[in-house]
Amino acid sequence: MQIESEIVKFARTFGLNPHILSLKLNLPINRIMKIVNEIILKYNLFLFPIIHSSEFGLNKAIIWCEKSLVKYENAKKLIGPLGNIFRGDIEDRKFMLIFYVNTDYFEIYKTKLQDVFSKLNVPCDIHFITEIDRFINKETCYDFSQNKWICNEKIVKKEKIPRKNTLFSLDKGDVDLITNLQINPQIPYWKSIHYRHIKRVLKGFVYTLGNTNYIINIRYNEPAQIIDNPYLLSAIRLDNGEVIAEYHMDLNGLKELKGKLKNHRVIISVRDLHFAHGFSLPYEVFKDNKWVLPKIEIE
Repeated sequence: MQIESEIVKFARTFGLNPHILSLKLNLPINRIMKIVNEIILKYNLFLFPIIHSSEFGLNKAIIWCEKSLVKYENAKKLIGPLGNIFRGDIEDRKFMLIFYVNTDYFEIYKTKLQDVFSKLNVPCDIHFITEIDRFINKETCYDFSQNKWICNEKIVKKEKIPRKNTLFSLDKGDVDLITNLQINPQIPYWKSIHYRHIKRVLKGFVYTLGNTNYIINIRYNEPAQIIDNPYLLSAIRLDNGEVIAEYHMDLNGLKELKGKLKNHRVIISVRDLHFAHGFSLPYEVFKDNKWVLPKIEIE
């Protein structure tokens, strides 16, 4: 196995900290740091921690809007500090916003949001997320000499989201540790005294290799329709049975995929904070260990 593949193999389990990679691979840390930097710069490695937030009591829902007059910067703030992931289309006026929600408040959120969108005459639908699948590619499927995927084999991490769960008590240090790990997967997170509080929800890391400037979200009527390829990172199942799959790929991959999307609703974003944004866990929720319904405002 190529040394780059070995590093990715351990990185998808432990992160990119050079000290732990050095221990796992029994190689000098200076060599590990050099190879890690090369994988990041030459092969465009991105690493994202898998956090099962539902085990903290943070369920998720999604807003999907088309023909929207709402500016993306304002759309990101729709649900206040409870935003999780935003994707805005680069061609059409449409966006999706995944947000954290308490099951007991979901119908209230939904009614308030629908009322706002109705007044604006913006067609949006809102759904509770019942399951999230994250897909981790087998590192042996990437040929570093050609800088491309040569096969499609995955490990699937499933997060089934219960309708009822209890809000877990976290302090600011716990939330900050998760945020710092999302920003920098090279930190020695296991050394923190807060790691014991978040250990059970950290399920490894998903990653991308190669040019992945485009982020595509495709809405399928059912899971069987999902187009499976090495660029598939996640799939979320909605309470109406639909599935939204996210792909990270280059322009050539997008052109190839576009021909298969005629019967599906799609949001095409680029790796730019204006169009694709991820938010940290809302410490505001844990601060008083209770949910506070945010005021919904659209400018």
